[in-house]
Amino acid sequence: MRRGAGVLLLAACCASLCAETLQYKIIWPSGVSLGTARLETTGEVNAKPEAVLTAMLLLDASFPGIPVTGEFRSLMDGKGCTRKFEKKLTFALRKTDETTTVRAGTATRQTGGGGGKSTLTVPPCAHDALAFLQQFRRQLSAARSPATVQPARSFLFGAQYTTKATPAGTEKLTIGGTEREADRYRFQVKGPASESEFEILFARDAARTPLQVRVTMALGQFRLELVP
Repeated sequence: MRRGAGVLLLAACCASLCAETLQYKIIWPSGVSLGTARLETTGEVNAKPEAVLTAMLLLDASFPGIPVTGEFRSLMDGKGCTRKFEKKLTFALRKTDETTTVRAGTATRQTGGGGGKSTLTVPPCAHDALAFLQQFRRQLSAARSPATVQPARSFLFGAQYTTKATPAGTEKLTIGGTEREADRYRFQVKGPASESEFEILFARDAARTPLQVRVTMALGQFRLELVP
């Protein structure tokens, strides 16, 4: 996952809700906008186990000669618990294609093309990366004070990762020519072989819409910014 988690963790759907489509532009450290991300969600968190909620993130940050694309799909029950998580990622010549299925406290990861299979023990209500952010937004929306929000401790993104979210104050952003106030959170993520850190700025609307994500890499700071 490494720093790429910031791209994925940017995107979660609404706090309680039905359907949502969010468009983002990817801004390089130079300030040039190169690439897009789109989040589509359907369904509703309504505490009914038989209900189905889906979230899909499509990413295209390709540049000449180097394809960088991703497709991530989360299938959840009505409580927001993960049933299945699909991940397809291309970075230059490297490709990842895998599906993680969660059932009865066990997550089974199967790689595409007849690849290997692995299992790990997970909580009764496990979350993949998209489901985790949905849960975080619901918590943020329901909390009286942002500083009291306690996010889930782990999420699935192939392997299992742990995360800690720290409130980092408020900030005013200009999105599409309109100034909006946002709550900034710093996420520290640790996996089996990597650690990363990034920030997400959430609007103060009912859905706690992610307005911007900031990921610092060797080349500088990359940003994903909501396109109104």
